Order: sequence, then structure tokens, then C-alpha cells
Amino acid sequence: MLSLLGAAACSQPLPEENGPDAALYVARCGTCHIAHHPAALTAPMWDVMVKRMDVEMQRRGMKALVDPERAQILGYLGRHASGSTSQAR
Repeated sequence: MLSLLGAAACSQPLPEENGPDAALYVARCGTCHIAHHPAALTAPMWDVMVKRMDVEMQRRGMKALVDPERAQILGYLGRHASGSTSQAR
């Protein structure tokens, strides 16, 4: 069931698609893979995933997220995560 939710969430357009938060998310997190729809995970799951990807980016010799980028991306993902109030609308 979770994989079906994830597959469905990836095929939807990103929320705030033309906004600066979505643009940063796509620019920083969509370079190695598709930028997954925020509803694919809950906000706490995104926290874990972004930390994990920070480690992976450093391992690959890529520029890690700086704190303002991380906060902006996590804010965006959290607003639209599975189970968030904006997601329920």
C-alpha cells in the first residue's frame, strides 16, 4: 500500500510548482533522482530522508545543503507531506 501511495504521489505535479521553495527542492534534490512529491512521506519521514541524503551528497563529493536551504526545503516538504493539514485540503 505504501508503494502505491508513493507511486501515485510521484506522478502528481509538485505543489507550489512555480514557487521558490519548489524550485529550490527540485534544484537541490532533483539532480540525482526525480524530486518526489512531498505527499510521498510524512514530515518526520522527510526529516530522516533529508538527513540521509545530506550524508549521501557528501559521500559523493557534492555540495551539501546549507542550513537555510535545508530549512526551506524541509518547510516546503512538511507543508505538503502526507498527513499535513495543507495536504488534507
